[in-house]
Order: sequence, then structure tokens, then C-alpha cells
Amino acid sequence: MEPKTAGGQGALPEAASTDIGNRRHQILPALNEAQFELLGRYGERRHFKAGDVLFRQGDRHISMYVIISGAIEIERASALGATVVHGTHGAGMFTGEIGTLAGRAAVATGRVVVDGEFIVISEESLRTLVISEAALSETIMRAYILRRVAYMQDQTGGVVMFGARHSQATLVLRHFLTRNGQPTAYFDTELHAETAQMMERFGVTEADIPVIVTPSGEVLRHPTLRQVADSIGLSSDNIDGRTFDLVVVGAGPAGLAAAVYAASEGLSVAVLDSKAPGGQAGSSSKIENYFGFPTGVSGQALAGRGLSQARKFGAEVAVPVRVSSVDCGGPDFEIAIDSGERLRARSIVIATGARYRKPDLPGLERFEGCGVYYSASFMEATFCANEEVVIVGGGNSAGQAAVFLAGHAKHVHIVVRADGLAASMSRYLIQRIEAAPNITLHTRKQIVELQGEDKLERISWQTAGGEVKTAPARHLFLFLGAEPNTAWLGDCVELDDKHFVLTGPQVAAEDWPLERGPHFLETSRPRIFAVGDVRSGSVKRVAAAVGEGSAAVQSLHQVLASD
Repeated sequence: MEPKTAGGQGALPEAASTDIGNRRHQILPALNEAQFELLGRYGERRHFKAGDVLFRQGDRHISMYVIISGAIEIERASALGATVVHGTHGAGMFTGEIGTLAGRAAVATGRVVVDGEFIVISEESLRTLVISEAALSETIMRAYILRRVAYMQDQTGGVVMFGARHSQATLVLRHFLTRNGQPTAYFDTELHAETAQMMERFGVTEADIPVIVTPSGEVLRHPTLRQVADSIGLSSDNIDGRTFDLVVVGAGPAGLAAAVYAASEGLSVAVLDSKAPGGQAGSSSKIENYFGFPTGVSGQALAGRGLSQARKFGAEVAVPVRVSSVDCGGPDFEIAIDSGERLRARSIVIATGARYRKPDLPGLERFEGCGVYYSASFMEATFCANEEVVIVGGGNSAGQAAVFLAGHAKHVHIVVRADGLAASMSRYLIQRIEAAPNITLHTRKQIVELQGEDKLERISWQTAGGEVKTAPARHLFLFLGAEPNTAWLGDCVELDDKHFVLTGPQVAAEDWPLERGPHFLETSRPRIFAVGDVRSGSVKRVAAAVGEGSAAVQSLHQVLASD
């Protein structure tokens, strides 16, 4: 039996460049006596006996345990069984992974196997430690990040999922688990011979798909993202009713950057996102024009690093959390979440980005996830291996998708309404497209019809001269323009005619209530800022979004000090 991870090949945050076996010394570093002395300032020494359970898989807000003497075993379990991870942990080693910093559910059980002495460091003290002790923090953070990668590669523990290749709900759920770094053993009704037997074992049928079986054995049929997150301990459990100095809505590059800078400067910060850290950039297979990464970096790897930084400095990053409304009437802003939770903020950074525009095609929603896609990750690449695919769009996202999919598909067809790509795509991507023998550019054409029964089978496109042609097509990727995610704002801030948020000098004098003028990234409502793709006139680049996120925090400090 060989279950597949939810994201398939390459879905791990740093999997492409990480050989777990060769980095064992970084995953399980051994600390020395001098480091024990330092760690003792942040915790207490306690003795444990063989058989004592330090923490159980699924427990939240667990402590970090540093082994001075004795030994423990780390056991990961799923509904399929249990396994001991990395053998016995002895003197000098410590427990935890990146979720430990955020109070998320433990992904394994820690049990003492040899009597010994341990340093016990609480969740709050651990966050203080990784901020205050730079050298030791580097060792701990590297180990924590690599352990999460190792857990994702290990298919024997974590979530079990049953789904179908041509199910939109399955695709949405798989994306959610993958982008949130959740280890998942995936069984497909069409692809894996053992799936029927496994489903019978858990008492589920194809009518129940998608199905999640949690490590504790709970079976979730047709679950919502929030139900899954609550059941596996991924969602936040400590934001309801709280007041934060800053609430960032949206966890893309701009939002995470704002969170990192604000939290590192001592502000209490909450970041809310309806799906996963990374935003639209998080689904990019490789970003090659981001400063400092000459060989490129995947959007998920970049998001993973940003998330780790934000949590290191104490920001509360909550997913999946969809903001339903914001009340701007009081001295503090009250934010309502679709789950019924509410929180207050002294200031807000709007970083909800933009989503790809959906063309006006009859039956489009019927084929979403069943042949029509809005991202090109390794997951979608497995669907169209050795088949022909069609990409609609002439921007960088379309170009990155074309280059990536060309390595998996038989042939990639790019369809654009313009005369070429030069006006909307970076030159390095155009060169890659021109050099690829299995990519063809079709100019001055547009898709006008989708055809098929339970999945996409054919498309029709129209040329500039009006001629309509039909061709077989099972995989269509749409990267068309951008629509801002601003509906949740109501009338709280002023928007432009395309519903992007107006900021700084764009705000009309009659819409600004104070004697001082608005800061560059400040909206028409004082103490509310907008950054990244959601902002009117923004540069649609990852680097620009990160820069705006950090710049907004600088202005925010001035505003909070003066208003």
C-alpha cells in the first residue's frame, strides 16, 4: 500500500532542496551543558520516569522538553497505524516542531522510555527564548522547520483522506491541507486500487467524498475547511474576544511582511486568512525574479518562511478564518468572523489581495476542479501528465504556469487575446516559452465555450476574425486579470471604480476626517492601511507587496503614537 501525500510530488515547503537523511544532525541537534544552563533561565528542571507521557498527539499548547538525561520516543499515529519517528531521543535533544510555537496540535506523542531529567519550557517562554537568544534560536528554528518537512514526507502519520480526481471539493480540500503543511495520506477512488477496501474499513462510500479521517479516528464526511481545521488542531483557539494592536486581514506576502515587522517591534498582532499563508503567490511553482533567490523559490516555500518568522515573533496566524464584516464606528475596530468569533483591533492592515477573474462562460463553475483550474501546482500537474493543456492569460502567473506544466504535460497551449506577450509578461518567461518545444502561443483568440458531461472534454475558441473552432481539451488553466477581495469592507473605506482600495494621495480631501493628511498606504479611514494587490495602483509583484507590508508598519507606529 502506497498512499500519496495530499500535495503529491514537490508539495513540501522545502522538499525540493531538502534531503532529510543528510540533514539529520540539523533535525535532531544535540545541545551541550552551556546551552542547558542558558535554557534553564526559560524553564524548570523536572524528573520523569519511563512510561510518563509528556504530550499526546492532538494536544494544544504543549511545552518544549529538553533532555538532560534519560530518553524519549516520539510516536506518530494515524487511523492507519503508528510509527516511532527518528528512533530514540537521548541526552541533548529537544522536542517540538514549528507548530509548537503557535500552540497548534501536537503532530506526535512524546513518551519517556528511560528515567531522566528534563528542562520544561512553556509555550510562552519558548517564544521569548527564540526571540532573545539569537544563536540558540537558529538551532531550534531550523530543527523545527525541518521536522515539519520530515513529518509531511512521512505518510504513516497524520490525516487520511479519501477523494476523487474529478471532484472540485476534493481538490479544494487537498490544496488546503497541502498549503497549510498538513501531513496527509491520500487515497483516490480512480487512481488507487486499495481505496475501496480502505473506505469499507472506515464505513464510508463514494457518496461521502471527500472524507477526512483524523489521527484520532474521527470520520468527517463532506467537511468544511473550518471543520477539518478544528478537528486536527490547525485552527486558532485564542482570538475570540481579544483586542490586538494590529489585525492583518490576508496572509499573502504583504500581510505576512506586515505581521513580521509589527510583531518584531512589540505590537500584538493577529493575521486572518480564509485559506492558507502565501496568498496568490503561495500557489506559484517557482518565483525567479524575487530578489535574493537567483535560482528561484516556490511560493509555498516563501510563504512557509514568512509564516515561521511571524510565529517566531509571536504573531497569531489564524486559518481558515473568513472576515464577514468590520465595524469602523468605534475607537477600536470590531471584526466579525464567519464562525461567529469576534475580535477588536486598534489598527488594521488590509492585505486580502486579488483573485483571478472568471470569464463569462456558460457552465464554468460546473467544470471547476473537473478540468478547469486557477492554479498550477504539482497537484494539477499530476492530473495532466502526458496530456495537452490550455492556459488562458498573458501575465507572469500564466507564464510561470506554462513553463512549469511543460515539464509534465505532452503539450501546452497558451491562448491570449493580444498580439503577443511582451506587454504583460517578463522577458525571462517569454524566452523560456519560446525555447520550449512543447509550448505553443495562440494570439488574438479567446475561449467562448466549454463542453463535457461530468468533466471538461472540449473547448471552443474564437479568432479575431470571428471564426469559431472546437478542439478536445481536458485541462484548462485560467489566469485572467484580477478582482480585489474587498466585499467584506462594506463602506468602511473608499474604493476606486474597480473596487480596489484607495490610499494616501488617492484619498479625496472630503473623505479624510483629520487635520493631518493620510500616510501613503493609509486608507480614507485613519488607522486602516492597505497593502499589496488589493491596493489601487499597486505594483503586482511579490517584492513590492513585501515592501508595502513593512512600510505600512512604519507609518502605523507614527499613527498609533499621535492619534
